[in-house]
Amino acid sequence: MNKLNINFPKFSKLTKKNIKGFLIIIFVILVLYFIISNIIVGNRNKTCQELRKEIIKQTDIYISDNNLLPNLNGTSQTIYLSDLYDSIVFKDYAVTGTVTYTKYNDTYIKSIDIANASYCNTKDFTNESSQFDENKNAKVEVTFNYVEVDSYNSKWTSWYPSENISKEETNGVLLPIDERNLPDIPDNAIITEYVRETKTYYSYRDKKWRWYKNNVKYSDFSSEKPKGYTTKDTSISLTTEATAWSLDYPEEKDYRSIKQATGYRWYYLDGEEKIYWNNGEYSPTSPGEEYKKDNDFKATMYSYTDKTWRWYNGETKRIYSSYSSTKPNTYNYKDEATLTYTNWSSFKDKSSLNNSNKSYREEKTDIYSRYLIKYDIYSYPILDNYVSLEELEKNLGKKYEEINNDENIKIKINFKFIYE
Repeated sequence: MNKLNINFPKFSKLTKKNIKGFLIIIFVILVLYFIISNIIVGNRNKTCQELRKEIIKQTDIYISDNNLLPNLNGTSQTIYLSDLYDSIVFKDYAVTGTVTYTKYNDTYIKSIDIANASYCNTKDFTNESSQFDENKNAKVEVTFNYVEVDSYNSKWTSWYPSENISKEETNGVLLPIDERNLPDIPDNAIITEYVRETKTYYSYRDKKWRWYKNNVKYSDFSSEKPKGYTTKDTSISLTTEATAWSLDYPEEKDYRSIKQATGYRWYYLDGEEKIYWNNGEYSPTSPGEEYKKDNDFKATMYSYTDKTWRWYNGETKRIYSSYSSTKPNTYNYKDEATLTYTNWSSFKDKSSLNNSNKSYREEKTDIYSRYLIKYDIYSYPILDNYVSLEELEKNLGKKYEEINNDENIKIKINFKFIYE
């Protein structure tokens, strides 16, 4: 049996080289085509953007001059380019079309639909979305529904001192720092107003002294016997204020009480640098919220108080009363140096200061606050489906502005965006 021999043609090296060169040329042409196309498209897009900016600029002027901006949410106003003060010309042709202004909550959406503008003509609006993208040209479709509204007041809270009240306003009102101090309201409540009521509250403290009989000459208060005095009156004593904390251990005395505590150097960070308080001075307590304790530097510190007495000569001494704000019977003399104060009273909404006690009573005030919340409860949407504005007005038998002003109705608006 004879074999069938088929000899396929073989490309010469020159032919393969020519094909490779041809492919390179095609590749270069394609790259140049894409580059040039992108440049052209980019230039066209920039030109069209400038054209649309000019259109919006002119319609903004026109709609403002003629007071045509829609003021009710979801309503719109269409401006025809043919109505503008000056024609907008592109490539020697007057551009036709419209710009529609739709009120969208607190802003306006401006939908451009133009023709006779060559490659800048508006394309079809086909891409629907419930989300608004301000960087895209969109037509807006608006439908409406409504709910019924019932309004309520919460009960008043307790009265809270100023230290519990925020220094920054929320919806124009200074609210409690802890929101749990606000009135309880239903989870689905729509808050319409925070009501704050204020009242002055009063707190007082009284001055008290030791009073005495027998106007015997006494020394000032002293821990040690003053010159010219012989006898210590142990029935009358005062303790000095504690000294500042110091690294220096004080001299021990039988009338001295010494306390000790661990002191630290305190710092805050400026970038990576530690800035020490008072150039590295030690303190047992933080000098401020911004400071941190440096545990690598600590030392024992000391503070002390001294007990002091009044001193006298001879056998006769004063007879002292207990502490009192007013002169006890038969005690005719007040020892001014024994002045002390009672603790501040709790705050009350009535003052306790009057003519009979103003000689020894001090008073301070604070502004207390209490709160009430006004809120609405919405029903579920009344209509089975969202409808046009015309259908909503027909259904309720009144115009949109009347519906919008009706406190017993809340309009629900659905916005749909169809992008170019």
